[in-house]
Amino acid sequence: MDIFYYSHNFEQNVKNGQVGLIGSNSGKIRELAERLPKRLWIFKTPKGMKGSVQLLASLLVSDEPRVAVNTDYRNVIHYDPFSPESVMFTDAGTPAHIQETSAFLQYRWHAAFSAGFKGDAGLQAIEANVVRGLEAMVANWERVQMLETVKDRQKVQPINPFAQPAR
Repeated sequence: MDIFYYSHNFEQNVKNGQVGLIGSNSGKIRELAERLPKRLWIFKTPKGMKGSVQLLASLLVSDEPRVAVNTDYRNVIHYDPFSPESVMFTDAGTPAHIQETSAFLQYRWHAAFSAGFKGDAGLQAIEANVVRGLEAMVANWERVQMLETVKDRQKVQPINPFAQPAR
């Protein structure tokens, strides 16, 4: 199982070096974390395209924090920003990729689209068959390791530089 996470400010957070976790004050994120997800798939609504979604990133979940991050969220899921499997999709904003992503997901989460991904609608479990579909969809998309999009890499330091990469 993976997690669908909707965030309108994720890209800005990454640029500012605020990486390593997603958080929520809702208990739903804790429930999803207890199911031991493998990855977080991060989405947003492209500017001026209500009813559509753009895939921003695929991030490898970590059992423990990889970077020191202060947060006010009660519930968090950590991811490994250093892993080569934590990537940002650089061409996901093209009209063709936005349409492909939206069409793929609208059928599966019609209620989440209808709710505009507000609140718990922006957090969804992604079961194996949908994960396989996402993986196939992005197989040839352009991507970079997520830290390549951080402006000041000095802001992102590992808690334990000798730790092994996540799973």
